[in-house]
Amino acid sequence: IYNIAGVIPPDTNGDVGPNHYMQWINLSFAVFDKAGNIVYGPAAGNTLFQGHSVCGTQNGGDPVILYDQFAKRWFATQSAYESLVNGPYYQCVAVSKSSDPTGAWCSYLFLTHTTKFTDYSKFGVWPSQNAYFMSSPQYLRGASFAGIGIWAFERSQLLSCGSARFVYQD
Repeated sequence: IYNIAGVIPPDTNGDVGPNHYMQWINLSFAVFDKAGNIVYGPAAGNTLFQGHSVCGTQNGGDPVILYDQFAKRWFATQSAYESLVNGPYYQCVAVSKSSDPTGAWCSYLFLTHTTKFTDYSKFGVWPSQNAYFMSSPQYLRGASFAGIGIWAFERSQLLSCGSARFVYQD
């Protein structure tokens, strides 16, 4: 898809599953079949997080799409905040209920920090540690560099649409 919102830089991201390619460019995503046809979207990123206060009403950008080949599920995330300068700062996380990204999803709103904004986080799947890991540069009140953070989100609970927790290390 093209950079519909015109945000610079476009923060392109995507991944390939057994039958689909899912792409997210800053504020919009789409799902393609393996022949390259759009089968869903383009849609606003916050479409995946309906029902959540911050994640469902705004598009924070900095998207990441992963296909978890071990669970045969899709993982999607973007950042969010109530105020870039004053926080608090969130990570919006959604996990598909099946290997079909056009189907149902479970979504989460995680308060990642009260004063440190995460910028363009990176994610990885680590099944033996029961985690989706996130690492990110952090910026105090969205401005000055404040180190690197790492988070581990409770994978089994996310996959079961349960009440998931995370641990954080600054």
